[in-house]
Amino acid sequence: MTENAPAQTPAPEAAPAAPAPAPAVTAADWANPLRDARDRRLPRIAGPSGLVIFGVTGDLSRKKLMPAVYDLANRGLLPPGFSLVGFARRDWEDQDFAQVVHDAVREHSRTEFREEVWQQLAEGMRFIPGDFDDDTAFKQLKDAVDELDASRGTGGNFAFYLSVPPKFFPKVVQQLKKHGLANPPEGSWRRAVIEKPFGHDLDSARDLNAIVHEVFEPDQVFRIDHYLGKETVQNILALRFANQMYEPIWNRSYVDHVQITMAEDIGIGGRAGYYDGIGAARDVIQNH
Repeated sequence: MTENAPAQTPAPEAAPAAPAPAPAVTAADWANPLRDARDRRLPRIAGPSGLVIFGVTGDLSRKKLMPAVYDLANRGLLPPGFSLVGFARRDWEDQDFAQVVHDAVREHSRTEFREEVWQQLAEGMRFIPGDFDDDTAFKQLKDAVDELDASRGTGGNFAFYLSVPPKFFPKVVQQLKKHGLANPPEGSWRRAVIEKPFGHDLDSARDLNAIVHEVFEPDQVFRIDHYLGKETVQNILALRFANQMYEPIWNRSYVDHVQITMAEDIGIGGRAGYYDGIGAARDVIQNH
């Protein structure tokens, strides 16, 4: 009978290698995997940006644009450093422009006026006086945009809203190109928002389109109507096509005539020059 061999102590196992550090994930790299880009139910806060409104003293700007900017800020949908620049033929200082915006907001905004929201918004307001063919004014606009980038953190992101008569569309976009305002810094964006009417016929619309795209890429241009898709139009569509009683008879065989009443509690006011060149039919009937 053989003797048992002496027990051997097992060699210690090698320590597992430390895992490689995970790459740093920045806020820009992260995306919510459950968020569908097409989902519009959740509000989205705009990133660093500013808005330049040409024709800021006009009726559209006072009654629609400036109150809409305030409403967005009041709902927390604008960044803290959001900036608003007005461009018009008025001899105003920044504080004069701020007072005009204040009055328009108090009268036409759809949300409650809050002083703290207003004060934050007013800090980023600037005004540039000048004509659309005034090179000096556009140089001042360029300086104001650069200053707001530095002081408000707009990140070089600016949208240019052309709230002007259509005859000035080509001049404004060409001036933006001439003074380097249409070209964003690397990693930033620029946009142009053009109100209707976009030309007075097909040929003029094509000519204007060619001029605009010499300055801005197609995905940088937004052609809009502030009333398009209004509830009245949507209601008519539903009544016309979704109602089995009316749908078969709403056609030229049964409808004798159509009357359109534009019932507003305001008059022409300062819009007479605009209507002389455009006409009420082209301005409102096809879309309001």
